[in-house]
Amino acid sequence: MIDNKTKNQLKNLVVINAAIAEAGEEIQMIQKEMNIHGQDKKYVSVLNDLKEKIIYYRYQKVKICLELYDKIEALEDEQVKRLLKYRYIWGCKWETIANKMGYSDRQIYNIHDKALKSIN
Repeated sequence: MIDNKTKNQLKNLVVINAAIAEAGEEIQMIQKEMNIHGQDKKYVSVLNDLKEKIIYYRYQKVKICLELYDKIEALEDEQVKRLLKYRYIWGCKWETIANKMGYSDRQIYNIHDKALKSIN
């Protein structure tokens, strides 16, 4: 069974991956605004804040991934390892994982349940 620390780390990775993606999208929007309106100090400041936020989130992600990677690699089932890496290390969405692995969404959820029971 999965321990609470690992469970929290997995949840945090999902949140961190989403935050990195969201900040990246915001950066793209601000860069478009800067192309239209020029290098306004307001845009530059916000852009720098977002870049710092991404650096912080990536650092947190690396820290957690380093702790989890050995747990994932210790698993015997290659299918389970792939799913956990896709979801938590690389931050893929469920639909993407299903496509990459050639399974239905339901099968992916079943493999995920199996994975959570086997990681400790």
